[in-house]
Amino acid sequence: MSSYTEVKLAERLASIITQLNDAKTLSISSLAEEFNVSVRTLQRDMNERLSFLPILEDKGHYSLAPSALGKLSPKDIRHFAAISGIESLYPNLDTRFICSILSQAIDSPYLIKGHNYEPKHKVESNLNKLEEIILNKKCISFKYKDKQYTSIHAYRLVNAKGIWYLAAVDNGKLKTFHLSELSHILEQDESFTTQQSFIDAIESDEGIFFSETKFEVVVKVSKSIASYFKRRNVFPNQVIEKELESGELLVSSKVTTTCEILPLIKYWVPNIHVISPVEIKDQLRNELKLYVST
Repeated sequence: MSSYTEVKLAERLASIITQLNDAKTLSISSLAEEFNVSVRTLQRDMNERLSFLPILEDKGHYSLAPSALGKLSPKDIRHFAAISGIESLYPNLDTRFICSILSQAIDSPYLIKGHNYEPKHKVESNLNKLEEIILNKKCISFKYKDKQYTSIHAYRLVNAKGIWYLAAVDNGKLKTFHLSELSHILEQDESFTTQQSFIDAIESDEGIFFSETKFEVVVKVSKSIASYFKRRNVFPNQVIEKELESGELLVSSKVTTTCEILPLIKYWVPNIHVISPVEIKDQLRNELKLYVST
């Protein structure tokens, strides 16, 4: 299931749960029209995905049992968090934690600051168009940065750090395209067969620069910023190779292109030093010299 399909599923289920909890009786046919999905999909929503709720059914109309109205529990929220893909955001989805997160009290101890996502209007039409094309495995053509592309195999819609990309194969090579810059998207009659190697590359890579060949970059991280690298992966495919007695870290990262790692290294200068490869070290030095001289 693509990232966009998962988001649409989460939005649909959230809307259904909200309406049920507000004592509304929902028609399967009306919901199918509202969300532009099949009746069969909505039946699966009700009978499988939302089976944890006490839903009553009467001739294609669904409602929440009166005893449950307005009483969705933390267990329900945990279940929804899991199917929405946000479960890992929180360290412990127990009842006490959920109640604290959802508390509207002005003195709540928690403040969740989310990602700054790309404006929906910039990509929504492309997302809607490509979702069906990807599911049907149809080749497409489009214009991207003043260049025309044809016979493209669209594999996945990927959201990385709030930005949407299309992961697709062009002449046997896996590439990524900024979704907001795609135009004149046309579905072609020709279909294609997906290759598992491309799917594995897209799903296993932490970033959006997909390639079977990567090179390793090794840096020394100063003690003053070591904690940031211990808490989470700052670099793509990051590995802490060694913690030195001084408190410094030796950190490796496997990347496809210098564009994937160099801006991140610059952000942490002067508290980070490139060990290898020499090419990255020289490029960083030259760019910093140019910046200082201008």
